[in-house]
Amino acid sequence: MKNTGTALRTAALSVAAATSALGLALAAQSPAAAADDTVPSCVKTATTHDLFGYFGAFITNDCTTEQRVLPVFKIVWSTGPQPQCHVLQPGEKATQWVKPTGIIGQDLVGLVRC
Repeated sequence: MKNTGTALRTAALSVAAATSALGLALAAQSPAAAADDTVPSCVKTATTHDLFGYFGAFITNDCTTEQRVLPVFKIVWSTGPQPQCHVLQPGEKATQWVKPTGIIGQDLVGLVRC
């Protein structure tokens, strides 16, 4: 029985070491992945609230190349339109309207590539 316990302990330590190494590898890749999601500063945004409780994000592509952007909002939306990917040519504009679940705290966090 003693050998079985030692084998299980060794196996558990091996799994823990492999999991730890995987976590370090993923953490090392995270900044690069985040950099790839960055939308250039030539894509501009503005926000507004309307009288019916919707929150709007206005997106303008002032870049010289096509931009694919997804607006990210601060709170979860339960009903109404959901954030979608916008493919904008140079000079093109888009508006994303969402309906927040609450009346306070809605905000545009930013844009990510999609």
